[in-house]
Amino acid sequence: MSDRVDVLRSRWLLLRNRQGDRAALGGLVSLWERPLLYYLRRLLDSEEDAWDAVQETWLIVVRELPRLRDDAAFPAWVYTIARRVAFRARQRSRPTLELPNDDHPDAPVVGEEEPSLAGFDPLDIHRGLARLGLVHRDVLTLRVLEGFSIAEIAAITGVVEGTVKSRLFHAKRAMRTMLEGGSS
Repeated sequence: MSDRVDVLRSRWLLLRNRQGDRAALGGLVSLWERPLLYYLRRLLDSEEDAWDAVQETWLIVVRELPRLRDDAAFPAWVYTIARRVAFRARQRSRPTLELPNDDHPDAPVVGEEEPSLAGFDPLDIHRGLARLGLVHRDVLTLRVLEGFSIAEIAAITGVVEGTVKSRLFHAKRAMRTMLEGGSS
């Protein structure tokens, strides 16, 4: 997840916003716009689509902000909104790598050690993400690139932790195979 300082800044800005400080909302946008754009750019096919999704995300955040009860949950909450916006925005998707159906929390991961992506060129990883299906690309981005915990990813994606772990395993294995020049 994001830096603890960012989380504390968010809580402070949310408090100021609730007290009527209109500039505080601008501070939240400044703090989270780039990380959200980075995340959405990994889910959507173009920079333009990602910017559109960022704008739509902030419109929803502004409208729904009074319903947020736990300011500490703001990062996961805003990523959940961004994720929903991105999934809705993907009307047409290009062919992606088919991975096992792991929507079941007990999906078997056949005793293999979790693959690592350490040592690979970040640019190659970003290119490889585009070949993964959206749900696998999503969890891999949230974990590896955004640094969210398994529990936070489960909250953002709305699936149980076992499903998150399974999706991560299969996504990392497929990504590693791609990066090593395999056919997956």
